[in-house]
Amino acid sequence: MFTFKKKAIKEDAKFIIDIVSNYSNDESIKKLISPISDEYFLIDDKNKISICISDGEVTLSNHAFLYKKLFNLSLTDRLKKQIKEAMEQEMQFLKESLFKNETELLSKILNLSTKKNNPYIIKPNFKTS
Repeated sequence: MFTFKKKAIKEDAKFIIDIVSNYSNDESIKKLISPISDEYFLIDDKNKISICISDGEVTLSNHAFLYKKLFNLSLTDRLKKQIKEAMEQEMQFLKESLFKNETELLSKILNLSTKKNNPYIIKPNFKTS
């Protein structure tokens, strides 16, 4: 029976994996997907760094340099999956906060409507002397 040896991950691929991991977990980094071309983008506006991951290719650029390299498809698929999972976590957090805001709004309106239906009436207390 044949067994295939796994190739050792090259040093530049390790750097890319770590960079994508760090940027994926950072909420300040924009994460975008181009659904038709199946490209994933990580954009660091503060440091002017952009990363594009497409099928078998990673492009990383800043204001002065461009790094573009072909990688095997399994590596780029793994990077895409990592970005998707980070985006999903952010969207679930957003969804929870939106739902919380909706229920708070409904609660406030209910309180206002309850107060409006039961107005507080001041009854004068006339004392005769």
